[in-house]
Amino acid sequence: MEKEKREIESRLVFDSAREIVIKLQSAEGVKAFKLRFPTDEEWERRARARRIVIKQLGRGKSETIIPDSAEFDAAFVAALSNGDDPEIDGYEATNILERISEAEVDEVETENGAFRIRLRVAGGVTTHVIAMPSARDMIKFRRAFAQVIDLPFNQQSLTINLAAAGELYQRLCREREGYADTVPIIHQAAVVKAAIDALEAGIGVAEPENF
Repeated sequence: MEKEKREIESRLVFDSAREIVIKLQSAEGVKAFKLRFPTDEEWERRARARRIVIKQLGRGKSETIIPDSAEFDAAFVAALSNGDDPEIDGYEATNILERISEAEVDEVETENGAFRIRLRVAGGVTTHVIAMPSARDMIKFRRAFAQVIDLPFNQQSLTINLAAAGELYQRLCREREGYADTVPIIHQAAVVKAAIDALEAGIGVAEPENF
């Protein structure tokens, strides 16, 4: 049964040009929204707008404060709509964006100096083969991916730069399956993170002989 399910998923194709229909339950009944998939530039803009605040509490403790992006997300989703959708509030918009941006790693395997990564996205599962990042790749990526600015009162502002993930993905990707056209940058970022996490976890790395 599991094998059959995986075979069906492998035949599904993610097409960012296809119209998306999202249904949400509400007190007024089911709301149906039709929208296009955001461009890479739009995803990058949203990531830059979501500035995360990290507050140092002392004694090695910190608090991460995720900003309320409801107002921004409402305008973001409105720009993706064809204009005929029912009224939507910011929190419903955030819910929609979380659903269409799904990118969860199902499996990571080593393969000839690379990682084969199965990524579960909205509508199915895609596969990516990405060369193992070097130490230089990982250090440069971390510096470019997250910008940290010190703020008053023991706080820091963290901003994500998705373009850094896209640049590394494009350079290391050997092949990908399950896409009608290009790979969205949010998927690229998830694959790059999975590859770096796998390296740091020691997947595919031989143990030293003298230990």
